[in-house]
Amino acid sequence: MIRPHFTLTVATSTDALISPSTETSTADWASAEEQDLFFADIAAADWCIMGRHTHQAADRPDRHRIIFSTTKTGWQRPTQIWLDPAGLTPAELVAQVADIRPLRKGLILGGMRVHDWFLAASSIDLINLTIEPVTFGSGVPVFSGQQERDPLDVFLSRGFAVTEERDLNTAGTRYYQLSPREPQDLR
Repeated sequence: MIRPHFTLTVATSTDALISPSTETSTADWASAEEQDLFFADIAAADWCIMGRHTHQAADRPDRHRIIFSTTKTGWQRPTQIWLDPAGLTPAELVAQVADIRPLRKGLILGGMRVHDWFLAASSIDLINLTIEPVTFGSGVPVFSGQQERDPLDVFLSRGFAVTEERDLNTAGTRYYQLSPREPQDLR
């Protein structure tokens, strides 16, 4: 079996939050440049993996999605499967969708519990991080139990290293690409 590549694409505020609330979409506060990168990542992915809130914020029946849910499971559309991730491994996730469309490039979109699941499975191969020049003060962190208030520290403290960085616009939006310091295994 070919090991899939999982990319986490995430936009954060300067205080390391992915949203001021579960009802707020990133499109409500992210820059046009971030959104361009986001949609390019979606176009390159075989499957997008997300939680229920992320899915419901921008439901797209035409996109291949794996939606993590503890209450709803099974194929809801020919392009979308809802799965309870408890007890699943990334390899089993791949097997769930293999007959519909092979999962070679998975895009992790969030929210926090989805990020947690991939981090716990050591299955984040690449991170595309955009830091927008906004501060929320409170909201949804990247990972549960997160104490860091600097977006880069959130990932550096979890074993990732910056491999690329650049300005996205003159308003102060920054883009970083990070990779694991140690090779990841599919568990």
